[in-house]
Amino acid sequence: MSPATSSALQSHPTPDVDFFAAYSLDTLISGAARLRPQALALADRTAAVPFDLLAGQATALARLMMDCGLRPGDRILLTGGADASLVIAIIAALRGGFEPALAPLDLDASDLSAYARAINAAALAGPSDYGAPIAPETYLAAAASAPSIRFVATLGPQEIDGTVDFSTPAVLRYAAGRSDMSLDRREAFNAPRIITFDRGRKVPVVHNQATLMAAGLDFIALASVGRETPILSTLPPTSFAGLVTGPLAALLSGTTLYLEGPFEVESFLKRFDAIDHAHLILPRAVAADFAQAGLFRNLSSAVLLSRHSATATYQPAMPVPADCPLIDLYAIDEMAAVAEKRRGGMPVAPAQFPHYVGFDDSRILTVEAFPQPGLPLHCHGAAVTPIDV
Repeated sequence: MSPATSSALQSHPTPDVDFFAAYSLDTLISGAARLRPQALALADRTAAVPFDLLAGQATALARLMMDCGLRPGDRILLTGGADASLVIAIIAALRGGFEPALAPLDLDASDLSAYARAINAAALAGPSDYGAPIAPETYLAAAASAPSIRFVATLGPQEIDGTVDFSTPAVLRYAAGRSDMSLDRREAFNAPRIITFDRGRKVPVVHNQATLMAAGLDFIALASVGRETPILSTLPPTSFAGLVTGPLAALLSGTTLYLEGPFEVESFLKRFDAIDHAHLILPRAVAADFAQAGLFRNLSSAVLLSRHSATATYQPAMPVPADCPLIDLYAIDEMAAVAEKRRGGMPVAPAQFPHYVGFDDSRILTVEAFPQPGLPLHCHGAAVTPIDV
């Protein structure tokens, strides 16, 4: 199964056929752990996790979540940054049949509680440190004013009094003390959904995994992400764009995902110099500074994230000088993340021509937008979560 662009396909689009329903983050992890167990799946500043360990940790954490009282269909609010612990927690939640809801790390207790109430979260989990210690009161106060929350957990690296320890060492100790790590698979054919939040309107957006799969395939086809071209991302996987271009793109292509956050120059430069031909994903606002510093050298591409409203019209970005291919990543609300290669250094409107991915003799419309002057960016396709805007 390999994605292809529409120019390479001659068959008719089949947008009504859901080719993606059989795939999920869980099945991707299981397949990679079986076929390439020792290959590096993801890494951050402190951890390097091969596929077999990723699968094992996710299973153990899913079982621990069950032991804490979560049941298939429950929702767990996860917050965090661009680090491995959050990715593992997302996969564990899906593996256990829970629905992870992903919140940015910069929320205060009041906003975090509001997000929890909006989705009727049964649990809340986040890191105790992300470049600087996070006040325990943030999580505990948020839970106290969200009646649906039954327990609070920390993803590490330190424990927090009054919370369950979901850190990697705690999960490994838990796994070592259990002989039975089997999971209830009765929900296997109902892939749990993933929830992100539209920060502008402060509402949850519920995504089918099939939609995110289609968006991931669309991205790796356009950016030419392959097993030999790792992804170096500065984006936390707490948004549609962060998920699709990070964990999903890496798993679908079989490459390694390097997460770099919180951003710190010395750490980034060390990682940058150690990786060849990466796809660097970063906010478009800092692209000119990176280019001026020579940080676009030896890259497969630089992917420049910008955020847009589906009700707004398209406004082209300024050109950026670069020594590598540039790709604009248009995050349209929390409904889509559309990638477009720049041509001659100039940006291209999102999905001004329809995007397709191909399977055998079929092709599927992934995204089509309406970026003509005076028209909004509202889009549709298999890689789009429909929302009212």
